[in-house]
Amino acid sequence: MDYPSETKSIDVVCFSDIFWDSLWQRHQHLLTGFPSNWRILFIEPTSIPVLLRQPHRLFTRNEKNISIVSLPSFPLIDKFKSLRWINDSFILLWLRLIFRKQNIKEPLLFYYEPRYSSLIGKLKETMVVFDYIDDKLSFSNVPSWMKIYLDRLIEKANIIFVASSYLHQNITKHREHNVHFIGNGVDIDHFKEAMTDIPIPDDVKNIKKPIVGYIGALSDWVDFDIIESIAREYPDYSVVLVGPEFPNVKNKIDSLKEFPNIFVFGKKPYEELPNYLKFFDTCIIPFKINDLTISSNPVKFYEYIAAGKSVISTDLPEIRNCNDLAYIAKNLDIFVTMVPLALNFHQNINLAFNFLEKKTWKNKKNSMVEIIMQKLDELDKSNNS
Repeated sequence: MDYPSETKSIDVVCFSDIFWDSLWQRHQHLLTGFPSNWRILFIEPTSIPVLLRQPHRLFTRNEKNISIVSLPSFPLIDKFKSLRWINDSFILLWLRLIFRKQNIKEPLLFYYEPRYSSLIGKLKETMVVFDYIDDKLSFSNVPSWMKIYLDRLIEKANIIFVASSYLHQNITKHREHNVHFIGNGVDIDHFKEAMTDIPIPDDVKNIKKPIVGYIGALSDWVDFDIIESIAREYPDYSVVLVGPEFPNVKNKIDSLKEFPNIFVFGKKPYEELPNYLKFFDTCIIPFKINDLTISSNPVKFYEYIAAGKSVISTDLPEIRNCNDLAYIAKNLDIFVTMVPLALNFHQNINLAFNFLEKKTWKNKKNSMVEIIMQKLDELDKSNNS
């Protein structure tokens, strides 16, 4: 089912935890798939120092029915719970000015970032939706006051969508009404291009094969010891890492770059990812096992198998039940020993595509839109009774 022009027009204000032009992931896949007559305001998380370095973020950017803007804040204030009200007030004032300029009235608030939950009840919103995709409190840079904001969002949201079964189990301990498990998805058509005759990027053309590949952010949830161990154990293999490099692990990344058989290419456009996957011989998900990662539902797993690749992953709950489509490693040593096995394994494409059939972003988007529309109808009837 699709929801084009027959769906009533809605103003959606999305409070994001990522920049629009960062990694293309769940946020962008879903929002670009929502009905075209929904007017979407995408709020990027930023700060005064970021805006001074990147002044273009001060101005509204448009992508079809989506407007992208930044809400500035003062980062030093964010460190102190007692001063947080200053940023809250500043953000509310800034947002009201944007609403007035864009003639936004009675919006649907769509949350990824809990820090903006202080705005609930102050924007004449019709409904609040929380798309719960990570254990927010487990990120290393999250301030202690965030729990209050997260708890408020969980309590106040009319609908909560949950991206992983682990998060779903956790959140239903606090509330069971209007909680919906909408896992992550994949654009199958995009990634299966890796199995066709598409160009191989110049920067990998001359790299020695076989190639063990990783696509994704290089941050503190990655187990860099696994990557180093693969490079040491198999000096005739190449390890290629594609994705943004986070400053908090710069030393780790710099140490990887010293290996002659590790190649760190940084962030690449989403459109080019199948071209890199085409040249990979096997793909890895070398995540640490902690509160953050066990709550995750790695999109890269679906993308890897849609590209027809074998996969080795650490023991993540969302992948554990897919052991016919991936090698699951309980520890570092097992992970390293699985690399030659994965290189000789040919992914069962029919099995993979049957598994992915209901996990397309289109299906995820349609389910969310249907639930949102039903809830809006309920609220309308309740308000008119």
